[in-house]
This record gives sequence, structure tokens and C-alpha cells, in this order.
Amino acid sequence: MTGHPDVSAVLDPGETLLWQGRPRPGRPISLRSKRLGAALFLGSLLLLFLALWLEIFLGHTPQWRLVVYLLVSTAAFCTYLGLRLTLLDRRRARARDAATVYAITDRRALVLAGPYRAEVGLGPEVSVQGQGATLFVEGPEARLAFERLDAAEQARDILLARIEDRS
Repeated sequence: MTGHPDVSAVLDPGETLLWQGRPRPGRPISLRSKRLGAALFLGSLLLLFLALWLEIFLGHTPQWRLVVYLLVSTAAFCTYLGLRLTLLDRRRARARDAATVYAITDRRALVLAGPYRAEVGLGPEVSVQGQGATLFVEGPEARLAFERLDAAEQARDILLARIEDRS
């Protein structure tokens, strides 16, 4: 994914762009992923120590050598899973965030994420809720989340004003 999508390319004729924003960089790793990643790394170390102990004391017999190989390969797989949960998913999420744009027009709220687009038409049936730096826009056809905004209050105020004007 390269660059931010162009909001002006998806505007209808006569539609006016009122606000545009992007998610703040620095998507955090969830506590659950951190704990599971740490458990996998610890498990890998324990498996490697067990494999080393078996190799030193029982490695001269062929059946134990196969067990050592299985322990080492299981430790490598656990290490891969731990890295995937903690570092690789975060890297992919940052790349996804780099290609995400939020927009508010005089007619709708938009989320453009790479080639994908989600929108909620603004009207009296639309509700707006804010939780810290995240703004939830819920309409009859879809629900959008503007995540990690620097100007969440400003975006909320613009949305509420547009919803009142369209009532």
C-alpha cells in the first residue's frame, strides 16, 4: 500500500469536503498479544534448553536425536508465532494506517483505506459517539470508526453540525 487515497476522487459532483484526517501513527500492541508473545518466547527458550540437555546427555542414541530435532523445530515455530503476534502484525497495521484517510463532507462521512471505501450518509438517523481519540459514526447502513485522531473533538463537532443541518 502506497500513499494516502485521494478524497477528491470519490466526491460526488457538488459535494464539499469539510474535514479530512488520518489515524495517528503508533498503533499499540494489545496486552493479550504481548502476553501471548512473551509466553511463546519463554516456551521457545525452554524447548531449546530441553533440546540442549537431551543432546548433551542422550544425543548419542538415534531415537533421542529425533526428539531433539522435533524440539528445536517446535521452538523455531513458537518463535515465529511470537514475532508474528508482536512485530509483524503491528508492522502490517502501520502500513494499513498509512493508506487510510477519514473525511467528512456535507453529505456523508467516509473512511478510505487503500482501495476500500466505507461511508455513512449524514441525516437525522445517524449517531456520533466519541471515546477518547476514536470517533464512532453509526447510520442505518453502516458503522464507521475514525481511530486515533488528533482532532477528534473538531471532527465530532463538524459531524454533529452537519447532522443537525440535514434534519
